[in-house]
Amino acid sequence: MNITRVANYQELSELASAHIIEELKQKPDLLFCAATGGSPTGMYAEMANHKEYFSQMRVIKMDEWGIIPLSHPDSCESYLEKHLLGPLAIPKDRYVSFDPNVADVNAEIQRVESYIQENSPMDICILGLGKNGHIAFNEPADSLQPGFHKAILAESTIQHDPALSQGSEPAFGLCVGMQGILQSKKIIFLVTGKGKEAALEQILTGKITTECPASFLWLHPNVELITDYRM
Repeated sequence: MNITRVANYQELSELASAHIIEELKQKPDLLFCAATGGSPTGMYAEMANHKEYFSQMRVIKMDEWGIIPLSHPDSCESYLEKHLLGPLAIPKDRYVSFDPNVADVNAEIQRVESYIQENSPMDICILGLGKNGHIAFNEPADSLQPGFHKAILAESTIQHDPALSQGSEPAFGLCVGMQGILQSKKIIFLVTGKGKEAALEQILTGKITTECPASFLWLHPNVELITDYRM
């Protein structure tokens, strides 16, 4: 894991964007696994300043909240349309989406997992860090899921939107599993935002545990961890 400490969020965003553009110069049609949330927002804005590199890039969504519809302003779908797909003019034929609220969720899971297997390894995987050490919706647990799957979400993960807990079942989401993440050719791991000090400290010990799913990134040969934490 290559760890780069930067002065601020703007520098983090610029550096992450530069890494992506360098990869696109080598493979313009690379498969990009897109995370959402505050961590990559600045990076996507920087990417939009270099639209000429993104005319062939393919995108797959990393995860999606259950309970709320894709049209909800807090959905990952809405976020990606606003910050990535729209600004970079990524058309539907170069974007793989999924919906946790379809009638047959198992068929949806199998459809996406089949796409991942057929197109593995993904070229770039963007990750943020959860306060409890999760990556995507791979939450701390006794064991972790290798494939694309339905994940029950931790309380700390759903705090930002009460609507996620208003369904007839526990809050959940669909997400790329640990196998898909760890098979990616390159991982850009952005650690920024409030309240993640303890999770980052645990990662930096180098100990690998399912209680901190992000610690498994030590097993990957090409991870760029970029953080504006000054620890």
